[in-house]
Amino acid sequence: MVTRLASLTVVVALLFAAVTAHGQQCGDLDNSGQIEASDALLLLNKAVDQPVPDLICPLSAGLAVTGQTTCYDATEGVVIDCAGTGQDGELQRGAARSFTDNGDGTITDNVTGLMWEKLSDDGSIHDGDNLYTWTDAVTTKVATLNATSFGGYTDWRLPNRVELGSLVNAATTRPATYSVFNTGCVASCTVLTCNCTLRSRYWSSTTFAEGPQYAWSVTFEPGNVEWEAKSFVAGVRAVRGGL
Repeated sequence: MVTRLASLTVVVALLFAAVTAHGQQCGDLDNSGQIEASDALLLLNKAVDQPVPDLICPLSAGLAVTGQTTCYDATEGVVIDCAGTGQDGELQRGAARSFTDNGDGTITDNVTGLMWEKLSDDGSIHDGDNLYTWTDAVTTKVATLNATSFGGYTDWRLPNRVELGSLVNAATTRPATYSVFNTGCVASCTVLTCNCTLRSRYWSSTTFAEGPQYAWSVTFEPGNVEWEAKSFVAGVRAVRGGL
């Protein structure tokens, strides 16, 4: 028994070292905000086929699929058989999308490891109808989430252009996002009961290099990424964590 415990201790130590070596890329498997022994134990249990919860940050997440599963003809936009087209709808390359509602007003993307704020329709700081200039998005919206430790965290931020774009589902429009980001949105709903997405523009933290008075944004009616003047008012969905 002592020998088996000693061996197990060595294995856990080695696994902890391996997990830690991955750093912020994929070490925080339980999304606790830091890399610790519990992450190594999760990895050990997974390795010996023991039941474990979904690992928030898989060791090789890669890029996610776009969501598109349909193929179209090049001139009329008519739906066609995908076989042999080489279109995204045929190939569907990338990791399958998977989201976890954490039950506290947040949703975790299990592919990217990002934790997203849910948006409500209750007049609170989370209300999806609230619009901000690019500067106010950080100094008002994000600052309030951190000051109130929303979800138990104080590292909320504005997503960058790529992170925000990861919420676009290329298989749908109006809004062009995944159903978990547009569900139960009725009057007075809270982040515990709904998640709302405007069809309009949302800010990213990324400045448009050709014109620094502009920033990149995503408009979720069609799902396109474009730049807008930083004085413009747009929606904000805060994020934390990630690879």
